Amino acid sequence: MNARTVLRLVRKDCSLMRAPLVAWVLVALASLALTALVGGRFGRTAGSTLALNVLIGVSFHVMLGPVLGERERRTLAFVVSLPVTPGEVAVAKLTSAFTLFLLPGVTAATALVWATPFDIPARMAASHDPLWVHALGMLAYHALVLGGWLLFFSVVLAVAIVTESVGWTIGTLVGLMFVMGNIVLQLLPALPGFGAYLRALGKGEPALPVTIACEAAGVAAVVWLIVALQKRKTSFV
Repeated sequence: MNARTVLRLVRKDCSLMRAPLVAWVLVALASLALTALVGGRFGRTAGSTLALNVLIGVSFHVMLGPVLGERERRTLAFVVSLPVTPGEVAVAKLTSAFTLFLLPGVTAATALVWATPFDIPARMAASHDPLWVHALGMLAYHALVLGGWLLFFSVVLAVAIVTESVGWTIGTLVGLMFVMGNIVLQLLPALPGFGAYLRALGKGEPALPVTIACEAAGVAAVVWLIVALQKRKTSFV
C-alpha cells in the first residue's frame, strides 16, 4: 500500500470539496441550533428536516464530486499518472468520501438525536446517573443514527466506485432512499415486536448496542467488498 500517494489523493479530494464542505457544515450547525437552542415543536421539526436534508445532500454531493467527478473535473489523468493501483485509489476514495460525509454528518446526527421523540435530553435531566453514563448514552445514540446512514451511504458508495456510473449510482441512491425507504416505513410498524424494539432502543437496553454492532458490521462488510473488487482490477480502463 502506497500510503503517501493515497494520502495525497485524499488531500486532493478534500481540497476540491472545501467550499461545499464549509456550506454543508454551516447548514448542519443551523439544524443543530434549531433543535437544541430554539426547541419546541417548530424547532425540532425544522431542525430535524434540515438535518435530514444535510445527510441526503452530502451523500449526493460526495458521490457526484470526489467519487464520480474525476472525468468532469479533468483530474482523472492526474490520478492515473500516479504510482497507484485501482485498489489503492479505492482506499483513497473511501477515506475521502467518509471524511467529507462525517464532518457535516456528525453535526446533523446530533440535531436528530436532540429532536428524537424519545426526548433524550429530558430523560437525562430527570436521571440521577453520573455524567459519564449520560455521555456514553449520547455517544450510543449518535452511533445509532450515524451507523444507519453510513450503512446506506456505503452501499451507494460501493456502486459508485465499482461501476463508475452516474446512472447506476443515482438509481441506487434514489431506489434505496425512496422506494425501499417507503416499503420499510410501511412494513416495519406492522411487524409484531417492532414497538417493543423501539422502546428498548429508547431505554438504552441491549437492543441498542446490538443494533449499532450490526450497522458497523454491515459498513465493514461493504468496505471490504469494495476494496476486494477493486484490487482484482489490473488497470483503470
